Amino acid sequence: MSRLSELLIAAGGQLRALRDEANKPVFTEVRAELDRFDLSDLLSDSTRAPTARVCFMRAKPVARSDAGYDLDVSVAIVVVAGRTGRPNPDFSSADLHALQLLDACSLSIMLDPYVGLGQLQAAELGDQLVAVSEQSNKHGIAIALMEVKWRLLDVAIGRPVIQAALETGRVPSPATQVAINDGEPEPPPLPETAP
Repeated sequence: MSRLSELLIAAGGQLRALRDEANKPVFTEVRAELDRFDLSDLLSDSTRAPTARVCFMRAKPVARSDAGYDLDVSVAIVVVAGRTGRPNPDFSSADLHALQLLDACSLSIMLDPYVGLGQLQAAELGDQLVAVSEQSNKHGIAIALMEVKWRLLDVAIGRPVIQAALETGRVPSPATQVAINDGEPEPPPLPETAP
C-alpha cells in the first residue's frame, strides 16, 4: 500500500472513531477516496447523513538536499449533514450541523495531527466552507468541506551512491578493514555459516 493511501485510510479511521456526547458515532459512514468528491454522488448518498469522505486533492514532490523527496499532500474532508428538526426560514439547521461536524473533525485532527502515523509532519488545517446549503437544494442537506495538508517524509530516498557521496548516514558503508586492540587493520571476518 502506498504511503498516500495509508494517510487517507488513517485519517478516515480517525474520523470513524469520533463519538458524540452520548458516545454514539458522529458519522454513519466514513470513506477514503483517491479522487475528488462528486457532488451528485454526495447528494444521492444523502439518506445516510451524517457522512464524511476523506478525498485526495493534490500532491507535490518536495526535493531534499540528500537527493530524496518528501510529498506535500492536500486532502479534503467532506461532510454531509441532514436537516435537524423542522424546516425553519430563519436558519438552516443542516448548514449549522455541517459546520458542527467540521468543528468535530478539526478538533480530532488537532488532538492527533499525525493521525496515528509516523514519518509525516503535523497536519495543517486549511479553509472551511459550505459547498451546498440546505436552502439551495430539495434534499434538506448541507455539504461542507475543509482542507487538511500533511507532508509525508522520506517518500523517496536518493540512490545509495548519492547518499554515500553526501555522507548522510542513510546508507551505511560496509567496513573494509577492522582493527582489534590497536592491531594492524585486517579485512573483516567472514560470517560463520552453519554446517
